[in-house]
Amino acid sequence: MTYKSINPSELGSAIAELLAQYHEGVIDGVNAAGKKAVKRLVKLTKSTAPKNSGDFAKSITYTTTENPGIRDKKYTWGAKAPHHRITHLLVNGHETVNGGRVPGDPFLENALETVLPEYESDIKEAIKNDK
Repeated sequence: MTYKSINPSELGSAIAELLAQYHEGVIDGVNAAGKKAVKRLVKLTKSTAPKNSGDFAKSITYTTTENPGIRDKKYTWGAKAPHHRITHLLVNGHETVNGGRVPGDPFLENALETVLPEYESDIKEAIKNDK
């Protein structure tokens, strides 16, 4: 880290500049961590989704929503139409026409348990911003 001398009258603007740089680094780190995590989640859920659900696994994807005002990005896991309608039924189970019950498959929860610890670690690293 490079240090420079400043006048007391410039202290406020110097602190604001450093905070802006830190903010940019954190936003970039959080965005990168989110994209990495959602890609891993999609890959895991595609490989562990119930096989007897037709083309559901092939329809698993994610979307990115950007907030240009603060440059943050939101990544949302989901399935493309028309398979998006059965996600809830596959995860939570459902009743059959004959009165029976199909149990839910925890493929999504299991994938989240795998992905979230690394995501949290990446977020902490972005906030520490040791670069």
